[in-house]
Amino acid sequence: MNRPYRTICHMAMSIDGRAAGHYLSAAEFGPYGKAYEETLQAYGSDNWICGRITFEQHITFGNKVDLSDYSDEAIPREDYINPAAFSSYAIAVDPEGKLGWQTNVIGDEYPERRGDHIVTILSEAVSDRYLAHLRKVGVSYIFAGKSKPLSMTVALDKLHKYFGIETFMLVGGGFVNGSFASEGLIDEISLIIAPLVEGVSDSVSLFEFGSSSDQRIRKFRLDKFERIGPDGIRLNYLSE
Repeated sequence: MNRPYRTICHMAMSIDGRAAGHYLSAAEFGPYGKAYEETLQAYGSDNWICGRITFEQHITFGNKVDLSDYSDEAIPREDYINPAAFSSYAIAVDPEGKLGWQTNVIGDEYPERRGDHIVTILSEAVSDRYLAHLRKVGVSYIFAGKSKPLSMTVALDKLHKYFGIETFMLVGGGFVNGSFASEGLIDEISLIIAPLVEGVSDSVSLFEFGSSSDQRIRKFRLDKFERIGPDGIRLNYLSE
């Protein structure tokens, strides 16, 4: 596919393929979590993309916005880009508009990415009150569909157009990764495997396509591998 941008999916997982779970907060994961973060920073990316749940767990911490202060005045379903100049971006996939943003940049909750401008990818089904809130706090937003599921192709095309992003850094979770993979948008996978087993049946895997039975198999080729920490490994795959 001839695209003016590429997407790298950088993730850590357990031996049993879990991209989320309690093992991520275990002391034994420490050296692999450090390696994950160091590798992410080494890419020198000016952006990172996560799903709503990941942002809610690590950035907004479940904060809810009180929308009662806003009117129901209709707001056109047109993309809104904060006119201020930013050089790096935290991009949230949040179709229903649930994240409780209070500012338009990342703060001390993620020191390594402090100052990244927050951009959210929405469906047109979000409420007018939520859009009014985003405009008030200065969060940029773009629309990528009338409802779920969103089109990640549309989203990336717009992000490239508005912000000039040429390499997107996708960092989960599993359902967001799956939406990118299902559209054939992942060019490279950077994967750190920690020597741990989660073993929980409902834990999210690296790529989740949902219940659809018509998904194509996506094939990648191994580009390189290296040992990480005492017993982990990093694998790099490229799309074929």
